[in-house]
Amino acid sequence: MKILHTSDWHIGQTLNFHYDRHEEHQHFFDQLCRIIERERPDALIVSGDLYDRNTPGNNTMRFLGDNLLRICDLAPEMPLILTAGNHDSSSRVESMAGVWRRVNTWFVGAAEILDDHYVLDKHILEIPGKGWIAAIPYLPDYQNDLYNIVLEEIRRRNTENLPVVLMGHTTIGNAVFTAHEATTFNGRDIVGGINSMNLNDIADDYDYFALGHIHTPQTLANGKARYCGSPVQLNFKEQFPHSVTMVTLERHGDAPVIEALEIEPLLRFHQIPATAKPLDEALDCLETQLPETPGYVQVNILSAERLPADTENRIRALLDRGNGLRYCDYKITRPAANGKEPLERPDFNLTEFRARDPFDIAEQYFTTTLQTEMDDTLKEMLHAVIQEVREEETL
Repeated sequence: MKILHTSDWHIGQTLNFHYDRHEEHQHFFDQLCRIIERERPDALIVSGDLYDRNTPGNNTMRFLGDNLLRICDLAPEMPLILTAGNHDSSSRVESMAGVWRRVNTWFVGAAEILDDHYVLDKHILEIPGKGWIAAIPYLPDYQNDLYNIVLEEIRRRNTENLPVVLMGHTTIGNAVFTAHEATTFNGRDIVGGINSMNLNDIADDYDYFALGHIHTPQTLANGKARYCGSPVQLNFKEQFPHSVTMVTLERHGDAPVIEALEIEPLLRFHQIPATAKPLDEALDCLETQLPETPGYVQVNILSAERLPADTENRIRALLDRGNGLRYCDYKITRPAANGKEPLERPDFNLTEFRARDPFDIAEQYFTTTLQTEMDDTLKEMLHAVIQEVREEETL
């Protein structure tokens, strides 16, 4: 069985509240279609975060629908399985599920309980003669038992001993969180408001675990669980190649053959200078190192003081000399004090602020502004409230 694994599309993202990214996502879909034509996978699976926000606009929904139909026309025999992530509205993802199944496309938004039992058929897809897909969307903590329940049911049905692919949109503990703000609470990693799971808590009945949520592509320690990463760079922290993952599974129980297929960006993310420098030096670097390729620009500035009011105008004037350069923001780092490493000042960029975990923001407020630590009781209460709000948002 040959599976094309991708996730974290974040369709509809507007960078810095100003730059619409549909053109860049279209560039990704063009490459995805070429990969499908060349590789002819048995299924395309998308492990959550189809949209950037749970209330996408009509144009964004139409854009995604048009590109999915293009893929359906290109490979009508290939099923598309798409699950909701924590950025998606589960009800919105499932709203047209019945219609989409007519073109071999399966949307799974949330776990459903009927008569005190999970409705399992919505999460289980058989590819006859090839294998099984366990389509698990983003789940609140109390529903994580669904992973093992679905795997147990597939084990019962899998009489031909075919390969099994498990999908999930979650945080796995001890993964690499390069592109995210990660916190730790009660011994668990928390990324984007999702508590980490331990791989050992999931039955070892799958041959490949197709993960979404963490944007850094990586294969985890067991060799068969993988974050494919976001195919389009979403912020300046994601300074690594972006890709989709092709997985080949020969037999149930065999190790997967994993190949990252790089996605070429339409626009680059330029950080100038590479390390923070005082304002005038940073602007000199920008002037002498003006990027030749179109893209977004963030300026790294070393400063202990508030920057002059004309800083952005000076940056924009320099960028106007380039070709297709888009100013995003400047990033401030405080100078070193008492021999310590330089400290980044709290990020006041609205785009990055929106993407940060509320728990991390509150914790930073206590440590940097109040000069104290949150006690365990307050942490537990805050974390419980955030989790409850996130669960309500997915309904």
